[in-house]
Amino acid sequence: MTRVMIAAAALLFPLHLVAQNPDLALTQAERDSILATYDQIFPIWGRKAIERGFDLPTPLGFNVGAFTANQDLLISNLGLGFNAPPQPVDFITFSGAQAKITNWNTRVDLWVFPFLNVYTMLGTGPAQTTVHIATPVQFTSVAKFKGSNFGLGLTGAFGFRRNFIVVDYNHQWAFSSLLNAPVPVNVLSMRYGKAFRVGARQKRMRTTFWIGTMFQSLKSGTAGSINLADVLPPGVDSLFNNYQNQPWYMALPPGQKALVDEFVQRLQGGLDTTVVNYSLSKKIADPWNMILGGTYDVGRHWGVRAEVGFIGRRSFLVMANYRIGL
Repeated sequence: MTRVMIAAAALLFPLHLVAQNPDLALTQAERDSILATYDQIFPIWGRKAIERGFDLPTPLGFNVGAFTANQDLLISNLGLGFNAPPQPVDFITFSGAQAKITNWNTRVDLWVFPFLNVYTMLGTGPAQTTVHIATPVQFTSVAKFKGSNFGLGLTGAFGFRRNFIVVDYNHQWAFSSLLNAPVPVNVLSMRYGKAFRVGARQKRMRTTFWIGTMFQSLKSGTAGSINLADVLPPGVDSLFNNYQNQPWYMALPPGQKALVDEFVQRLQGGLDTTVVNYSLSKKIADPWNMILGGTYDVGRHWGVRAEVGFIGRRSFLVMANYRIGL
């Protein structure tokens, strides 16, 4: 990754500008040695980049890693149905909602050009959504489930001396046992950083550090189902004592009164057999956040990457990478 960020400048900037960093550029002897046996198909224009002094990585990468994230959600337009299609329940409001995920993932990437990487990724892991009900009664509902995702992405990179800029976009499909259909997710990130050589030149070890920002969006409308007993805390039935005499209940139209009556009846004896079918609109409360990270390359084949997200969405990512020629 380090080498590509610097090597991308080979085709984007004149030689007299990018070659002023002898610490990271190939010497003439190193260029001649590499080109004497160079037979890589990718990246396209790789030979030209090497001729200009840029140390390209092996193009095909295999990555394994882990990712965790915590983020706030905004929920609206809730519909509920008990063993039946969902109906609007606008009398229920929320004081907040949070999503927490852990994802174990794999990724395969290819540098098609010295400045353009394409990749595909696949992941799975546990997740949890916590929803705080504000009205008509106050309680917290927690849904735990297992999720998975599949995605495709593009990374563009260019550099100047030790500096580089990376722009990444990927589109994912998030799957869950609670959802009727996968949820499309779009992620855009931009990073600015610096690259450095580590240790003796012949060991070919390098590192990068960066700061950047990330934007995430997901499809607003979702629908699914869950067992009622799995999302209600103990003692929630006591919140509905004498509920039919409460102002909020008396103000409801007949259809919504019937839905509340059915809910209370199931609280009193039908939890284990009740499936809640739901529909709702949701969006990420803080779609933008900051990111800080880096890489460490050990020779031409092995590398590690770590990144933290903060201000808004909180996240942590760590990945190991192995690269081969193609």
